[in-house]
Amino acid sequence: MADTSGTNWSGSEGEEPVDTNAEIMWAVYRALSKNGYPELTMSQIAAEFEKSKGLLYYHYDSKEAILNDFFTHLCERLETSLVDDEYDDPAEQLWAVIERILPAAMDDEQLEFRQAFFEARSQAPHNRSYHEQIRRSDHIIIETLEETIAWGVDTGQFTDVSPEDHAELLFSLLYGCLERGTALEDQDLIDRNRQLIEAHIERTLLE
Repeated sequence: MADTSGTNWSGSEGEEPVDTNAEIMWAVYRALSKNGYPELTMSQIAAEFEKSKGLLYYHYDSKEAILNDFFTHLCERLETSLVDDEYDDPAEQLWAVIERILPAAMDDEQLEFRQAFFEARSQAPHNRSYHEQIRRSDHIIIETLEETIAWGVDTGQFTDVSPEDHAELLFSLLYGCLERGTALEDQDLIDRNRQLIEAHIERTLLE
């Protein structure tokens, strides 16, 4: 599963939650960022929830149940907000999608959340629900990249490449860069590899 977070936890980092479910999801985000996936507990999530703790336990009785809903929520927000704006140029849209997948800059909380997110993603072989959510979110991102590249090829702004193949490769490059950089807590590594990815795009698509 990709945090796309354009990679925002819900597509709208910093927004005030508008209902109880959104407040619960925001509490999960904060708890994951602070504690990581392996050590996360319902008590830690409850500590981040600003309403009655009993209300949280009324809706969810386990960490796995609340995380399953959280990852579903991420996919839904990703699907509706991967490209926030309408673009007249495929290259501009491509750079916008890349920015959402692999932000040029992340604060400590954003970095910590991505670490927790990748920890959770590693559970996919043992958790069918996580596996399906990861497959879904990956498909959303790859499909958006493929459609954007196809748009550029069709209009003659990109070189004549296979949109499907290039979307798969580009997603793997972006994901690998993000996972490696967050695991090592190395923003400089992310920046250097992002520059290499940008140079690759310019050579293979924009020349």
